[in-house]
Amino acid sequence: MTIATVGSRYQVVIPRRERERIGLKPNAKVHIEAHDRYVILYPETASGLRGLGRELTDGRDATDYVKQLRSEWTDRS
Repeated sequence: MTIATVGSRYQVVIPRRERERIGLKPNAKVHIEAHDRYVILYPETASGLRGLGRELTDGRDATDYVKQLRSEWTDRS
């Protein structure tokens, strides 16, 4: 577990080790959930598909990936 400090303006600096572990970059969007006494913060998934088949996209946007597949299918006809 890593400890961070809440500043006077309620800002928290996420330690480098944790940022690198989840691939968080400057200006990234994050989701925040509060449960009882816990705050959960996780990055928005802008790096492609989540879950099953995500390794197939090479980090591309899902829409672009589907367009490419459709183009390949059309070329085979």
